Amino acid sequence: MYTKKKLAVAIVAFSTACSANNVFSQEEQDLLEEVVVTGIRQSLQAASDIKRDSAVMQDSIVAEDMGKFPDQNVAESLQRISGVSISRTNGEGSKVTVRGFGPSFNLVTLNGRTLATTENSREFDFQILASELISGANVIKSPMAKTPEGSVGAYVDVKTAKPLDNFGLQLAGSLRAKYNDLNEEVNPEFSGVFSNTFADDTIGVLFGFSRQESSNRIDSASTSRWAALNASDPDVISGDIKDTDGNVVTPDTLWYPGRFEFSLDEEERERTGINVSLQWAPDDSWENTLDFLYTDFSRVAVGQGMQVGLQFPGWKDVIASDHGTALSATKYGVQPHDGLFQVRGEESETQAIGFNSIKQWDDLIVAVDLSHSTANSDPRKDQLVPNYVNNARNPDEFPKGLDPDNDYFTYSTINGEVLDLNSTIDYADPASVRAHWNLITHNELEDEISELKIDAEYQMDLEFGDAIRVDSVSVGASASEREKIKNVFETQHVDNCGIGEGREEICGRFRDMDDSVFSVNSDSDFLSDVAGNFPRDFIMVNDINDYHAAISEMSGVENWPNEVFDKTKSSQTTEDNFASYIQVNLSGEILGNHWSGNVGLRYIDTETVSSGYGKERIAIEPGIDTSNQAIIDVFYTEPGEITRSNSYDDILPSLNLTYEVSDELQMRFSASKVLARPAIEDIGVNKNYVDVQAVNFTTSGGNPYLSPYEANQLDIALEYYSDSGSTYAINLFHKDITTFISTNTSRDDTPDIYVDGEYVDSSYSLPGFGDIVETITQKDNRDGGEITGLELSALHYFDNLPGLFSGLGVQANYTYANSEDKNALPINLDGVQEPGSGLEGFAENAFNIIAFYDMNGYQVRFAYNWRDDFLQYRTGQRSGGLPEHVEAYGQLDASLSYDVTDNLTLTAEAINLTNERTLEYVDVKERLSLMQYTGARYKVGLRMNF
Repeated sequence: MYTKKKLAVAIVAFSTACSANNVFSQEEQDLLEEVVVTGIRQSLQAASDIKRDSAVMQDSIVAEDMGKFPDQNVAESLQRISGVSISRTNGEGSKVTVRGFGPSFNLVTLNGRTLATTENSREFDFQILASELISGANVIKSPMAKTPEGSVGAYVDVKTAKPLDNFGLQLAGSLRAKYNDLNEEVNPEFSGVFSNTFADDTIGVLFGFSRQESSNRIDSASTSRWAALNASDPDVISGDIKDTDGNVVTPDTLWYPGRFEFSLDEEERERTGINVSLQWAPDDSWENTLDFLYTDFSRVAVGQGMQVGLQFPGWKDVIASDHGTALSATKYGVQPHDGLFQVRGEESETQAIGFNSIKQWDDLIVAVDLSHSTANSDPRKDQLVPNYVNNARNPDEFPKGLDPDNDYFTYSTINGEVLDLNSTIDYADPASVRAHWNLITHNELEDEISELKIDAEYQMDLEFGDAIRVDSVSVGASASEREKIKNVFETQHVDNCGIGEGREEICGRFRDMDDSVFSVNSDSDFLSDVAGNFPRDFIMVNDINDYHAAISEMSGVENWPNEVFDKTKSSQTTEDNFASYIQVNLSGEILGNHWSGNVGLRYIDTETVSSGYGKERIAIEPGIDTSNQAIIDVFYTEPGEITRSNSYDDILPSLNLTYEVSDELQMRFSASKVLARPAIEDIGVNKNYVDVQAVNFTTSGGNPYLSPYEANQLDIALEYYSDSGSTYAINLFHKDITTFISTNTSRDDTPDIYVDGEYVDSSYSLPGFGDIVETITQKDNRDGGEITGLELSALHYFDNLPGLFSGLGVQANYTYANSEDKNALPINLDGVQEPGSGLEGFAENAFNIIAFYDMNGYQVRFAYNWRDDFLQYRTGQRSGGLPEHVEAYGQLDASLSYDVTDNLTLTAEAINLTNERTLEYVDVKERLSLMQYTGARYKVGLRMNF
């Protein structure tokens, strides 16, 4: 009869599919008995032990104690692992990238189960998980047959705490205050975990609760709608074009952003998390677990700002860069500035329930896991865009509030990354505001997943001499059903602009708005770390509801904002997955040293059905006020129902070997075929038509016939584990991507229209604007490329230093990844550089370094992570089909704690100590795409354990 400790090891093996092959080994039994997670060093040591005894290429993070995770959320901790970097939403870690493969390439599970998400795709947002409810996470970089399929980068399994992990009564709680230095507000956070066991430790109950409120501020400058000027046409640019040295130049094409935007966002977040776990182990051969997770997450960001439109005619005094960018110009004519008021937010709710039972009969262990998860959210966005004019102009003489001969603005990006602005329009005076364009939209997102998994492992003692032993054979099967629904609701153009009988048009009509709706942010200290003469004091909306009411009254649309269901942007997708596997677990001795490994096959079968509505474009015509706003009217057929089906299957082989060179040194080898399914949003039949302004005439949509990403990968590693606990590792990896999914954005100067049952090219031109060009974005399959990389990692304790200095330690890792996209199409645009042969999303260099001190109740940690420049999109949608890049980013965090007693600890934490910015650019760095500051955040608090 196996002991309960051995059964616990088997549970880990089945639920994470990443434990050592011989799940009954004495070494693992000893490991479970000796690891006590109570501090930085022991947390790192536990993670190191898991890595050493794993049957695959794996890294882990472990909670320092019950209710005490190393960072504010799981993503922040995962970035300390070699090869892992994260993306942030308003400064908080949200999604993970592994070895350059972004969130869509990685499968994230909770307790081995797929969690329904509030994202449009499969990507997992770690913001919904309270770190206090998490006990650890494993990052699997080389799968074995029993590992769930779905990742080309890594399989990440997040673990919640279980009551039978710690016998007896366990209580932990924390109280913290969080401060953001941009908005200068303090918010509370608190959490608690209760765990107890009964009936001779055969029954366990755990309840965890977390509540967090936070206020954030985000300052940003950005651009969009990049377009090309016909610089040789005197009707487009008047006068000479000069370079930055004053020399006359004659470029054929110049690139400029259609919009330059400034925004100050103030965000409020609330997150409530509940975790319940019930366990029953009537004897040493049987354990049952029932888990429940609930998360309620809401956020509302109110953006106040303005935008400078450069898409209108009237270019003069143009200064061009060597790269063909219109760095500076003066623009005369009827060209107002715009307000940019946005409300972005959502309320989401995620629930997950799962039952797991593991039973052993002599040499056979069977595990059954049944789970169900749902997620609902309602992301909402208000875009309110009034015009700003020169209110000193006589409205009788100049009804548009601008004098075409004397009103102008001059912009320049010569001296900095952000646009300097000199304008006759007072954009900080509410009297300058005129009603214009608005759009209100919200989505209703639903995700529902049901999964069943059955795993079995049979122990055997089949020997082929000392060199090869068959220790066990693992088999299993799983089935899942998933349904994801996206319903889109938005206000219509005719309602937004008051078009129709009995209404008053407001778009492009320059109708004055009540000054009392607005104020000025004269003390915001906007983008204080950035030099330049750009707008810092601008108009703000006092109350969004008052703005809505004003637009409704002016336009005569009584029930505005009146969002209606948009059939063509909505979709419903169902996905049925089946998988089965067989895995042989091996061991033996070669040259007197132990080795272990596994070899197996995994079969997968996927069927998808996408449904929604589609329509055909039948005509394009000039709209109202063409000389000012370049408005177009686009006509379509009535939407009709569409259903598209797709299916694919595959066999995924895998091999993992570990050879113990000595007691401290081991080598690993892994080879496998992996896949990642397309994002659910990308396989929908929905389409998004943006067709009001010629400068922003775009069509984007899903492709229901996408095949998954596929890759063949190899890993070779050398790992050294010293007796002192210090560890060092080197890992070489190679991935050959055989099937890739690429975002294709193209520019079509002959937009298709549907005539008599077939598509024909068309050609349209607007006076003072030029040819109408449609930007088309869609995902397509193509051949991929190759990634070859190196990972170096070290964990070193300075035990040899005298006295108090022996508590010092350092953890560091470095990742190099060289990617080559062998099938990337050239951009072939005048004035645009080719983005090279690298794959999208892959940074060549990244590193993390953590210095820590842990002794006598004091714990101090400084952590710095850095990621190199990388190509985000080869043909980006926001830039209108140009390459989009992300600048290198590094962030310094720090934490400090002191154990006042065995039960009470004081804590302090600082995140983004040096107030680093995020910067993205289009093609070359002089073409700014996004500059964003989120500020530094500080936390102080106390934690209690009993």
